[in-house]
Amino acid sequence: MIEDVRLADELHIFDISVISGVRPCGKTIDFTRCGRRNNGFLFVYDGEVTFLDEQRKTIVISNGELAFLPKGKKYRLEYTAPSTTFVVVNFDLCDKENKDIALFEDIVLVAKDDVRIAKIMTNFEPCSTSKTTETTLRKKELMYRLLGTIYAPRFSLATRSEINEQISEGVHLLQQTYLENLPITKYAQASHVSVNTFRNAFQKEFGTSPVKYRNYLRIERAKELLSECGFTVAEAAYASGFENIGYFCRYYRQITGESPGETKRKYHEK
Repeated sequence: MIEDVRLADELHIFDISVISGVRPCGKTIDFTRCGRRNNGFLFVYDGEVTFLDEQRKTIVISNGELAFLPKGKKYRLEYTAPSTTFVVVNFDLCDKENKDIALFEDIVLVAKDDVRIAKIMTNFEPCSTSKTTETTLRKKELMYRLLGTIYAPRFSLATRSEINEQISEGVHLLQQTYLENLPITKYAQASHVSVNTFRNAFQKEFGTSPVKYRNYLRIERAKELLSECGFTVAEAAYASGFENIGYFCRYYRQITGESPGETKRKYHEK
């Protein structure tokens, strides 16, 4: 799964190239012999692309969907709509020891109907032909932003009516008391279910654990304090429920992609 990949400071992105355009129905590209040379993200604005891999597995990517295309993967693709508008971003990933990083082993759908991702992919298109230093840096910036968006927790504060009824009371309690270190048993009790039932239903609903969700809310609060209220890093950490400054700084960077100090400087050194 994508959340198991170690990124942060160990991630290096290079050899970024962009291809965009419109393809007619029936146009094919064949990677069955040598496999893909790079990793890639395919975003379909309008239309449909059908992939067929070595195991005869069919994957269809259509309107508003973003797919990851792994390096070395052997497949054949065909544009199967009357007209398909798309953008592909090719790139390589490695860690600090120059070992390749694989986000996924297979072609997978990673996002659908996400306006943030659509905007990032649109911003790649002006970089498709230019080879200046500025556009090289711009492509790297957009790649880090894209990965950050994909990896960001897919949850937010929600109303009771938007949450699985079975755990809605416990989730509401967590949202109201996220600055407190309540045990999961309290959230489960509020929902009148067992701890395992609450934890499993929560994971299914939000795609993460209750503790990670709670820490995400705390980081969002800290970011607001640093950017708008003039808090020091230590003050923002304590005011957001973190007692260990080192842990706060590491977790803050993991969630936001920058250090607390960088956030503070960005908003107060203008």
